[in-house]
Amino acid sequence: MHDILVCVPLIYCDHNFIVTAHQGPDVYKDHLRRLVATGAVTLVLSPTHWIEAAEDNDAARGIAKADFMDSLQTRWLHNRRSIQRREVSDAFFSFARIPSEAPQMIGDVRAVIADLAGEPAHRDSRAFVIHLHDIGDNHPLERNLRQAFETNQANKARFRAGAMTPAIVQNTERLYIEQLLPTETPSRVVIDADSKNRFLSACQMTDFPCLALEARATHDNWREERQLNRNNFMDQQHLMALPYVDFFITDDARLRTLIARISEGLPFPIATLLSKVEFDRRYP
Repeated sequence: MHDILVCVPLIYCDHNFIVTAHQGPDVYKDHLRRLVATGAVTLVLSPTHWIEAAEDNDAARGIAKADFMDSLQTRWLHNRRSIQRREVSDAFFSFARIPSEAPQMIGDVRAVIADLAGEPAHRDSRAFVIHLHDIGDNHPLERNLRQAFETNQANKARFRAGAMTPAIVQNTERLYIEQLLPTETPSRVVIDADSKNRFLSACQMTDFPCLALEARATHDNWREERQLNRNNFMDQQHLMALPYVDFFITDDARLRTLIARISEGLPFPIATLLSKVEFDRRYP
Protein backbone atom coordinates (compact mmCIF):
# COMPACT_ATOMS: atom_id res chain seq x y z
CA MET A 1 0.00 0.00 0.00
CA HIS A 2 1.11 3.53 -0.67
CA ASP A 3 0.55 6.49 1.61
CA ILE A 4 -1.55 9.16 -0.07
CA LEU A 5 -1.15 12.75 1.05
CA VAL A 6 -4.52 14.46 1.00
CA CYS A 7 -4.38 18.25 1.11
CA VAL A 8 -7.46 19.75 2.70
CA PRO A 9 -8.11 23.19 1.18
CA LEU A 10 -7.93 26.19 3.48
CA ILE A 11 -10.97 28.36 2.80
CA TYR A 12 -11.23 31.86 4.22
CA CYS A 13 -14.75 33.15 4.85
CA ASP A 14 -15.38 36.88 4.94
CA HIS A 15 -17.66 38.29 7.63
CA ASN A 16 -20.69 38.47 5.34
CA PHE A 17 -20.44 34.74 4.64
CA ILE A 18 -20.46 34.00 8.37
CA VAL A 19 -23.42 36.32 8.94
CA THR A 20 -25.39 34.74 6.07
CA ALA A 21 -24.59 31.19 7.17
CA HIS A 22 -25.42 31.96 10.79
CA GLN A 23 -28.78 33.44 9.79
CA GLY A 24 -29.48 30.54 7.44
CA PRO A 25 -31.31 27.29 8.13
CA ASP A 26 -29.89 24.73 10.56
CA VAL A 27 -29.49 22.26 7.70
CA TYR A 28 -26.95 24.59 6.07
CA LYS A 29 -25.03 25.05 9.32
CA ASP A 30 -24.92 21.27 9.72
CA HIS A 31 -23.73 20.94 6.13
CA LEU A 32 -20.76 23.25 6.83
CA ARG A 33 -19.91 21.33 10.00
CA ARG A 34 -20.07 18.07 8.07
CA LEU A 35 -17.72 19.40 5.37
CA VAL A 36 -15.19 20.20 8.08
CA ALA A 37 -15.69 16.98 10.06
CA THR A 38 -15.18 14.82 6.96
CA GLY A 39 -12.00 16.64 5.97
CA ALA A 40 -13.45 18.16 2.81
CA VAL A 41 -12.46 21.68 3.86
CA THR A 42 -10.82 23.67 6.63
CA LEU A 43 -12.52 27.00 7.24
CA VAL A 44 -10.32 29.93 8.26
CA LEU A 45 -11.31 33.17 10.00
CA SER A 46 -9.42 36.11 11.52
CA PRO A 47 -9.54 38.38 14.59
CA THR A 48 -11.56 40.82 12.47
CA HIS A 49 -14.47 38.40 12.83
CA TRP A 50 -14.26 38.69 16.62
CA ILE A 51 -14.28 42.49 16.41
CA GLU A 52 -17.31 42.51 14.14
CA ALA A 53 -19.17 40.02 16.36
CA ALA A 54 -18.37 42.10 19.46
CA GLU A 55 -19.71 45.23 17.73
CA ASP A 56 -23.05 43.64 16.83
CA ASN A 57 -25.89 45.88 18.03
CA ASP A 58 -27.49 42.76 19.46
CA ALA A 59 -24.97 41.43 22.01
CA ALA A 60 -26.69 38.04 22.25
CA ARG A 61 -26.56 37.65 18.46
CA GLY A 62 -22.85 38.53 18.47
CA ILE A 63 -22.19 35.84 21.07
CA ALA A 64 -24.26 33.35 19.07
CA LYS A 65 -22.11 34.12 16.01
CA ALA A 66 -19.01 33.44 18.10
CA ASP A 67 -20.42 30.06 19.14
CA PHE A 68 -21.27 29.30 15.52
CA MET A 69 -17.74 30.15 14.36
CA ASP A 70 -16.22 27.76 16.89
CA SER A 71 -18.74 25.06 16.00
CA LEU A 72 -17.14 25.03 12.54
CA GLN A 73 -13.80 23.98 14.10
CA THR A 74 -12.28 26.97 12.36
CA ARG A 75 -8.62 27.76 12.12
CA TRP A 76 -7.63 31.35 12.81
CA LEU A 77 -5.24 33.77 11.19
CA HIS A 78 -3.03 35.62 13.61
CA ASN A 79 -3.69 39.34 13.81
CA ARG A 80 -2.43 41.69 11.11
CA ARG A 81 0.55 43.06 13.02
CA SER A 82 1.65 39.60 14.17
CA ILE A 83 1.55 38.23 10.62
CA GLN A 84 3.54 41.18 9.31
CA ARG A 85 6.12 40.76 12.07
CA ARG A 86 6.45 37.07 11.26
CA GLU A 87 6.84 37.82 7.55
CA VAL A 88 9.62 40.31 8.19
CA SER A 89 11.39 38.07 10.71
CA ASP A 90 11.27 35.09 8.36
CA ALA A 91 12.64 37.13 5.45
CA PHE A 92 15.39 38.59 7.64
CA PHE A 93 16.52 35.20 8.96
CA SER A 94 16.58 33.83 5.42
CA PHE A 95 18.60 36.85 4.23
CA ALA A 96 21.07 36.50 7.10
CA ARG A 97 21.18 32.70 6.71
CA ILE A 98 20.10 32.20 10.28
CA PRO A 99 18.31 28.88 10.90
CA SER A 100 14.73 29.37 12.00
CA GLU A 101 11.42 27.55 11.95
CA ALA A 102 8.88 28.47 9.32
CA PRO A 103 6.41 30.98 10.79
CA GLN A 104 2.88 29.81 11.48
CA MET A 105 0.36 32.35 10.24
CA ILE A 106 -2.67 30.22 11.14
CA GLY A 107 -3.40 28.53 14.46
CA ASP A 108 -6.21 27.25 16.62
CA VAL A 109 -8.45 29.64 18.51
CA ARG A 110 -6.57 29.39 21.80
CA ALA A 111 -3.14 29.94 20.23
CA VAL A 112 -4.27 33.06 18.40
CA ILE A 113 -6.01 34.51 21.46
CA ALA A 114 -2.91 33.76 23.55
CA ASP A 115 -0.79 35.60 20.99
CA LEU A 116 -3.13 38.59 21.21
CA ALA A 117 -3.17 38.52 25.01
CA GLY A 118 0.60 38.08 25.32
CA GLU A 119 0.16 35.12 27.64
CA PRO A 120 -1.27 31.59 27.56
CA ALA A 121 -5.04 31.66 27.36
CA HIS A 122 -7.75 29.04 27.39
CA ARG A 123 -10.52 31.11 25.87
CA ASP A 124 -12.88 30.32 23.05
CA SER A 125 -14.49 32.77 20.64
CA ARG A 126 -17.47 33.33 22.93
CA ALA A 127 -15.25 34.37 25.85
CA PHE A 128 -13.11 36.61 23.66
CA VAL A 129 -16.08 38.31 21.98
CA ILE A 130 -17.61 39.02 25.40
CA HIS A 131 -14.21 40.35 26.53
CA LEU A 132 -14.01 42.63 23.48
CA HIS A 133 -17.57 43.83 23.94
CA ASP A 134 -17.02 44.66 27.61
CA ILE A 135 -13.80 46.63 27.04
CA GLY A 136 -15.01 48.33 23.87
CA ASP A 137 -12.92 51.02 22.19
CA ASN A 138 -10.09 50.69 24.71
CA HIS A 139 -9.18 47.13 23.72
CA PRO A 140 -5.76 46.95 21.99
CA LEU A 141 -7.33 45.33 18.91
CA GLU A 142 -9.76 48.23 18.60
CA ARG A 143 -7.07 50.83 19.28
CA ASN A 144 -4.72 49.34 16.69
CA LEU A 145 -7.48 49.25 14.10
CA ARG A 146 -8.46 52.83 14.86
CA GLN A 147 -4.83 53.97 14.65
CA ALA A 148 -4.37 52.21 11.29
CA PHE A 149 -7.54 53.84 9.93
CA GLU A 150 -6.55 57.31 11.14
CA THR A 151 -3.02 56.94 9.73
CA ASN A 152 -4.48 55.84 6.40
CA GLN A 153 -6.78 58.86 6.29
CA ALA A 154 -3.97 61.27 7.21
CA ASN A 155 -1.66 59.85 4.54
CA LYS A 156 -4.45 60.00 1.97
CA ALA A 157 -4.82 63.72 2.68
CA ARG A 158 -1.05 64.17 2.27
CA PHE A 159 -1.18 62.26 -1.03
CA ARG A 160 -3.95 64.50 -2.36
CA ALA A 161 -1.89 67.54 -1.35
CA GLY A 162 1.10 66.18 -3.29
CA ALA A 163 3.14 65.62 -0.14
CA MET A 164 3.46 61.82 -0.49
CA THR A 165 6.21 61.62 -3.11
CA PRO A 166 7.57 58.21 -4.16
CA ALA A 167 10.69 58.86 -2.08
CA ILE A 168 8.64 59.67 1.02
CA VAL A 169 6.46 56.60 0.50
CA GLN A 170 9.54 54.41 0.14
CA ASN A 171 11.12 55.87 3.27
CA THR A 172 7.88 55.46 5.25
CA GLU A 173 7.62 51.83 4.21
CA ARG A 174 11.26 51.22 5.15
CA LEU A 175 10.64 52.69 8.61
CA TYR A 176 7.58 50.50 9.06
CA ILE A 177 9.51 47.37 8.09
CA GLU A 178 12.31 48.39 10.45
CA GLN A 179 9.83 48.48 13.33
CA LEU A 180 8.89 44.88 12.56
CA LEU A 181 12.45 43.51 12.53
CA PRO A 182 13.38 40.99 15.24
CA THR A 183 15.73 42.16 17.98
CA GLU A 184 17.41 38.79 18.43
CA THR A 185 17.89 35.47 16.65
CA PRO A 186 15.99 32.29 17.62
CA SER A 187 19.07 31.36 19.70
CA ARG A 188 18.80 34.66 21.61
CA VAL A 189 21.75 36.43 19.97
CA VAL A 190 21.15 40.19 19.70
CA ILE A 191 20.94 41.35 16.07
CA ASP A 192 23.30 44.19 15.24
CA ALA A 193 22.28 47.40 13.47
CA ASP A 194 24.51 46.75 10.45
CA SER A 195 22.76 43.45 9.69
CA LYS A 196 19.39 45.17 9.91
CA ASN A 197 20.47 48.00 7.61
CA ARG A 198 21.85 45.61 4.99
CA PHE A 199 18.56 43.75 5.01
CA LEU A 200 16.52 46.95 4.76
CA SER A 201 18.59 48.07 1.77
CA ALA A 202 18.11 44.74 0.00
CA CYS A 203 14.48 43.85 0.71
CA GLN A 204 11.43 44.76 -1.33
CA MET A 205 7.85 45.19 -0.17
CA THR A 206 6.79 42.11 -2.14
CA ASP A 207 9.06 40.01 0.10
CA PHE A 208 6.28 40.34 2.69
CA PRO A 209 2.94 39.18 1.23
CA CYS A 210 0.57 40.64 3.83
CA LEU A 211 2.48 43.92 3.89
CA ALA A 212 2.58 44.09 0.10
CA LEU A 213 -1.17 43.62 -0.24
CA GLU A 214 -1.88 46.19 2.45
CA ALA A 215 0.44 48.71 0.78
CA ARG A 216 -1.11 48.12 -2.65
CA ALA A 217 -4.62 48.49 -1.25
CA THR A 218 -3.61 51.71 0.51
CA HIS A 219 -2.08 53.20 -2.64
CA ASP A 220 -5.12 52.14 -4.66
CA ASN A 221 -7.39 53.91 -2.18
CA TRP A 222 -5.34 57.08 -2.62
CA ARG A 223 -5.32 56.97 -6.42
CA GLU A 224 -9.00 56.14 -6.72
CA GLU A 225 -9.88 58.72 -4.06
CA ARG A 226 -12.00 56.06 -2.40
CA GLN A 227 -14.06 57.35 0.49
CA LEU A 228 -13.09 55.01 3.28
CA ASN A 229 -15.18 54.62 6.39
CA ARG A 230 -14.65 52.23 9.24
CA ASN A 231 -16.86 49.57 7.67
CA ASN A 232 -15.12 49.31 4.30
CA PHE A 233 -11.74 49.73 6.00
CA MET A 234 -12.67 46.70 8.13
CA ASP A 235 -13.57 44.81 4.97
CA GLN A 236 -10.06 45.43 3.64
CA GLN A 237 -8.56 43.86 6.76
CA HIS A 238 -9.60 40.49 5.36
CA LEU A 239 -7.05 40.90 2.54
CA MET A 240 -4.27 39.60 4.78
CA ALA A 241 -5.69 36.10 4.36
CA LEU A 242 -5.09 35.99 0.61
CA PRO A 243 -1.49 34.69 0.61
CA TYR A 244 -2.17 32.05 3.25
CA VAL A 245 -5.31 30.22 2.10
CA ASP A 246 -6.40 28.36 -1.02
CA PHE A 247 -9.82 29.96 -1.47
CA PHE A 248 -11.36 33.23 -0.29
CA ILE A 249 -15.15 33.49 -0.10
CA THR A 250 -16.64 36.94 -0.64
CA ASP A 251 -19.62 38.41 -2.47
CA ASP A 252 -18.40 41.96 -1.88
CA ALA A 253 -18.16 43.34 -5.44
CA ARG A 254 -15.95 46.27 -4.46
CA LEU A 255 -13.56 44.07 -2.53
CA ARG A 256 -13.34 41.62 -5.45
CA THR A 257 -12.57 44.49 -7.84
CA LEU A 258 -9.91 45.82 -5.48
CA ILE A 259 -8.31 42.38 -5.18
CA ALA A 260 -8.20 42.04 -8.97
CA ARG A 261 -6.39 45.38 -9.27
CA ILE A 262 -3.84 44.95 -6.49
CA SER A 263 -2.97 41.32 -7.26
CA GLU A 264 -1.72 42.01 -10.78
CA GLY A 265 1.96 41.15 -11.13
CA LEU A 266 2.44 39.83 -7.60
CA PRO A 267 5.44 37.48 -7.30
CA PHE A 268 3.60 35.21 -4.85
CA PRO A 269 0.34 33.24 -5.23
CA ILE A 270 -2.90 34.30 -3.59
CA ALA A 271 -6.21 32.57 -2.95
CA THR A 272 -8.77 31.90 -5.64
CA LEU A 273 -11.90 33.97 -5.07
CA LEU A 274 -15.22 32.20 -4.64
CA SER A 275 -18.71 33.60 -4.26
CA LYS A 276 -20.99 31.84 -1.79
CA VAL A 277 -22.86 30.28 -4.72
CA GLU A 278 -19.58 28.98 -6.18
CA PHE A 279 -18.57 27.58 -2.80
CA ASP A 280 -21.90 25.79 -2.41
CA ARG A 281 -21.63 24.33 -5.92
CA ARG A 282 -18.08 23.16 -5.30
CA TYR A 283 -18.99 21.57 -1.97
CA PRO A 284 -22.61 20.37 -2.29
